[in-house]
Amino acid sequence: MKGGITLAIYIAIGFIPVAFGQSSTYVKTITTVRVTDPPPLVIAPPPVPTVGVITPAPLVERSMPETIVIIKHGRGGRIDAHTLRYADFRLIKARVEVRGPCYSACTMVLSYVGPELLCVAPGGFMAFHAVRSLETNKIIKAETEFLYTSYPPPIRQWIDAHGGWKALPLDGFWTMHDRELWAMGYPRCP
Repeated sequence: MKGGITLAIYIAIGFIPVAFGQSSTYVKTITTVRVTDPPPLVIAPPPVPTVGVITPAPLVERSMPETIVIIKHGRGGRIDAHTLRYADFRLIKARVEVRGPCYSACTMVLSYVGPELLCVAPGGFMAFHAVRSLETNKIIKAETEFLYTSYPPPIRQWIDAHGGWKALPLDGFWTMHDRELWAMGYPRCP
């Protein structure tokens, strides 16, 4: 069959497990696999055996399904849960759209997803605070510093301009608005 066979698999919209109270939508779109017909059979004498020669298989073009994650209200939560989630986003090269507030540990998305895959809609923002112990409700300085160092340089520079990671509030937030993120190279979501 000339031109090959195009196989399209449609994957329904689903929801990714999210951290406590987080409202993120996980969307998988179309996966396309194109299998090209093998070349026509030619009758010829058997080839001379050669060591180290591999006969190529028919060409198979594969494209990974595009994954779009929409953060409508990221309430934050445990750092370990967000680390795993955002590492997965980076691994599968998910596109992330911040379409609302992204509080606390939600801001870790900036550590894992670069501006080429993350966009910010009007009204989207990041809200930073110090890392706190769930048991004592006190600042954990080592974790706060670690989180700060995980952010890309423009985000760290913004935090530094507002007082530095040691001054991050425990009971409030420093808010980085959409226009500030756009100025740092994070594009506006369509």
